[in-house]
Amino acid sequence: MSTATQEKILKRFVYNLDALDKVPEGPNSCSVAPTRLLSGETLETGKSTTRGPVLSGSHVHVAWVVKPRGTGSKLHTHPNEQFNYVLKGTLIADIDGQVLRVPAGHVIHIPAGMPHSHVSSPEEDVHFIAAKDTRHGIVGPPVDGKLNGPRALPGFGGKAGNEWPVGPDGELVAQSPRVSKEKVRYVYKWDELDKVPEGPCSAKVLPAGRVSGKSSSFGAALVGEKIQVGLIRKGRGSGSKLHTHPNEQFNLVLEGALVADIDGQEGVMVPRHHAIHMPAGVVHSCVASAEGDVLFFVAKDTRHGLAGPPIDGIEDGPRFLPGFGPKK
Repeated sequence: MSTATQEKILKRFVYNLDALDKVPEGPNSCSVAPTRLLSGETLETGKSTTRGPVLSGSHVHVAWVVKPRGTGSKLHTHPNEQFNYVLKGTLIADIDGQVLRVPAGHVIHIPAGMPHSHVSSPEEDVHFIAAKDTRHGIVGPPVDGKLNGPRALPGFGGKAGNEWPVGPDGELVAQSPRVSKEKVRYVYKWDELDKVPEGPCSAKVLPAGRVSGKSSSFGAALVGEKIQVGLIRKGRGSGSKLHTHPNEQFNLVLEGALVADIDGQEGVMVPRHHAIHMPAGVVHSCVASAEGDVLFFVAKDTRHGLAGPPIDGIEDGPRFLPGFGPKK
């Protein structure tokens, strides 16, 4: 067997998000930054309390992160756009002159260059997925240029000047500059994306529906300038036919498990809290396991749409595990 064939067989496409305390051995499909503070070597020399691992492909970063309660990032900006999907807890966002709450089940979109800040509510730590395009790294510089610690709510140990100010009514005061001329929606609730929300939206909304004619995938998506994200469900034992697309994709499994064929490797398991990376152009298929439905968060760059064409060129329904459907 040739060295090239060995590397192809051994390449890793699946990553355990709860156990990325070091870079996995062997050839990896993407760059892995193990669990760490994302900004600065220490809290005192950074601008945020966000901690977790980061997977970086050629066009997309995804991070699986936590912000301790009452703390977060100073007002900052970056030249790449970002989506944060909250899994647990509530983020409090300071963006475009607004103070917005982003509870579990919601996603916030931060357009490229938009000054913003995120702090966890005082009740509990916030767990969320961050997805960004790779025009810049996973963190951006603070607006005041000072890497002197995170932002904090009153009573949570913020340094002088880093504590979020409170107005006379006891409400948090927005410190971000007003950028838009009218009030824009930046926060979206996945369960309500069966239609396009009214009013100006920061991202294009693709309402919940069947993703393609070659897959059982069903869900809604948000499309930004360089990156698109979706929350997708596949019925147990069903999924997508072998296909490919010219954009990169990460699937992060939140419930259930996927069974993948990818780049010639068959039956690759992608359990809960694991991510699978599909580089641009790689042939792959993902099917929900026989045990139950699967729910996953998808992040792709926008060089192509959310779905790619099947290898056989025929959109004649989903792929099924044996015993789960009529298609052979």
